[in-house]
Amino acid sequence: MSNTIVFIAPNSHIALLAQSAVALLKLDIPVIEAYDYKAIEELRKYPSCRIVISRGGTSNFLKGVKGLTVVDLTASYFDIQKSVNELVKKGCNNIAVISQDNVIGLTSAEFAIKDVNVSLHPCTNTEEIINTVNTCVRNGADGIVGCAVAVETAKEHDIRVAPVETDFFTIKKGILNALELEANLEDHDRMIERIESVLDNIEEGIIIFDAENTPIVYNDCATRLMRPEPLNKWYQKLFVHLKNTTDSTNLVTLNQNRILIRVINLKKSNESEKVVILTDSSAIEETAKTIKISAYEKGLVARRTFKDIKYASQIMSETVALAKRFSDSDSTVMLFGETGVGKEGFAQSIHNSSPRANKPFVSVNCASLPQGLVASELFGYAEGAFTGARRNGKKGLFELAQGGTIFLDEITEIPLEVQSQFLRVIQEREVMRVGDDHIIPLDIRIICASNKQILPLCEEGKFRFDLYYRLNVLSLAIPALRERGDDVIVLFANFFCEFLHQKVEDLHLEENIKNLLKDYSWPGNVRELRNVAEALSFYGNSFTLQDLKKLIQRDFIRKEPSNTQIPLLREDLTLNELEKQYYTYMLKKHSLKEICLLAGISRTSLWRKLKSLNLEDSY
Repeated sequence: MSNTIVFIAPNSHIALLAQSAVALLKLDIPVIEAYDYKAIEELRKYPSCRIVISRGGTSNFLKGVKGLTVVDLTASYFDIQKSVNELVKKGCNNIAVISQDNVIGLTSAEFAIKDVNVSLHPCTNTEEIINTVNTCVRNGADGIVGCAVAVETAKEHDIRVAPVETDFFTIKKGILNALELEANLEDHDRMIERIESVLDNIEEGIIIFDAENTPIVYNDCATRLMRPEPLNKWYQKLFVHLKNTTDSTNLVTLNQNRILIRVINLKKSNESEKVVILTDSSAIEETAKTIKISAYEKGLVARRTFKDIKYASQIMSETVALAKRFSDSDSTVMLFGETGVGKEGFAQSIHNSSPRANKPFVSVNCASLPQGLVASELFGYAEGAFTGARRNGKKGLFELAQGGTIFLDEITEIPLEVQSQFLRVIQEREVMRVGDDHIIPLDIRIICASNKQILPLCEEGKFRFDLYYRLNVLSLAIPALRERGDDVIVLFANFFCEFLHQKVEDLHLEENIKNLLKDYSWPGNVRELRNVAEALSFYGNSFTLQDLKKLIQRDFIRKEPSNTQIPLLREDLTLNELEKQYYTYMLKKHSLKEICLLAGISRTSLWRKLKSLNLEDSY
């Protein structure tokens, strides 16, 4: 029977678990206990094997076998945590986790679990594992978690050890991944067959030469056009023509035939391959055949929709509802909101919910456009427009958005001298490239965004009034995260579970953690919350309030978790009395550094303010 998948277990523990998983899944996958060279010898018994499931050094060793795809069995967070906990119970305080990088991941890391320091040391080979163990022991490690090599090396130093085991669910997942990979390989084989069929049925001759100028791929038409030359003489025959041919088509005489020849240089790692396209001129009528491949340039697709926006608050419900109404219109939309609230997510959602959903979505951060080249980036330029311009000119970002939507973030950063040209594009829906006299009609929808109030900039002469009123047709204010109430819990749960690949329903958050999440002001808004959720996901579901506080760092909370609040402010108080009451309360609850950051003033300004309010002795 054909066995395309084989499980190579480097030890008996993994072998037993693998046999149980194979039996549970009712599969006919051989499970062999072997490692390194012995594993290769065992695989010779299965000539049809294409996929191997294994772990650690054995897995890396098998990756050197040509034509073999290896599925790595990695150690999960819980596998590592289980081994670490075993050493903690034995009294270890400084634990190093050392194994192959395909077991514990590619990134080194250090973290603390309560009072225990844990460091991750992924290695690429046996020698590095041995050296790393010796180094960690010299640096004070009193416990080693790792693969067999790491454990045996650590025992020589007479310190406590615990192997990194692979659990049943990881093995089962590896088998399922192999089955999925097998299906993909079969699809790949069918695709190769289709490509070969296409190549043999087109009128052009296709030849691919490798770095040593040997033909490695060629079709029937190429064989016919190169006849009677033998295969090993093809490059020599074409050399004179290839060295004088670039991406442009060149007409040459080959074996008494007039041939159009084109060369495409492919770069793969440090090697260089050439694709040679040969077209018999007899198959071409009066005009040379030109092939144009049209596709969206990278980044011209909106991936987010309104379904991706998670919320439970009334304010966000109203905001999303208004944004959906804007989707049906073709008018310009202006998005306002602090940094990190998700303005681009709203822009993409509006686009994907509009009639233009299947057209390009071009996202532009105006602050990142090169100074002095803003106009040429937005509007494009003609050939020879300036020194260094491309030979055939270049499309501008507005042209790239033709038929779709252009999203202009940080719109206030567009230079004043370019704003007049921008205004004309919005009014007339047409653009003229820099250095050109040809007008290009535009069919686009414009969405802009800003984290600043624009009218004050207009009054300061930094932004045109007429441009602002042209842009601010449909206005949408996206609330800051601190204004969204319980949304912070909803978003955190979704982000956290996304990183752990688990269901939101399975997550339970303690009340003190919920309170801190809601009490923190989140100056970085949703972006900051996502980063915190990602960092906490490393601790798994067992993260604590202290872990959260460390990540939030300064812990600037808008209100105390207790019922203590700022006393009610009376309407009869003067401004001076209001300020004194405010700073008196803040001095009781925060340090001077925290007050400066919360109030948005310098240390000197705070000192002067306290002195003027006769509060200099209150801190």
